[in-house]
Amino acid sequence: MLKDYLEKVKEEKKKQERKEAAAKVAAGVAAGAALGVTAGVLLAPKAGKETRKEIAEKATETVNKGKEQIQDIKENLTEKVESVKENIGEKIEEKALEKEIIEEAVVEAKDDIKKATKEAKKDVKDAVKEAKAKVDKELK
Repeated sequence: MLKDYLEKVKEEKKKQERKEAAAKVAAGVAAGAALGVTAGVLLAPKAGKETRKEIAEKATETVNKGKEQIQDIKENLTEKVESVKENIGEKIEEKALEKEIIEEAVVEAKDDIKKATKEAKKDVKDAVKEAKAKVDKELK
């Protein structure tokens, strides 16, 4: 039970690390795209003012796309974390219920054993009395 829980937590940690790595890659891609656009604009044969305006527009566009991607990743991670929390909570509740059921079964088994032991003692006493009576009868 605990081993399964720990494995699940470890697995979720790995997933989160992969998603964080994906976010870093997305940020790198966005930065690379911005640099590419900037280089393309700078190397294009246009007037300086027009070029600067285009660079600013493309940079803003790229930054906005990067922010959107990061927000999407963040929301996805948040959803996954919430899902894991819910699953863990459900598993804990299930295990608590299972434990309660087992404890009740143990108590019932103890009671049954006590009852059976009393009955067996009574049966043995009765058998001893019967045997003693037969022996006494035979000796007379």
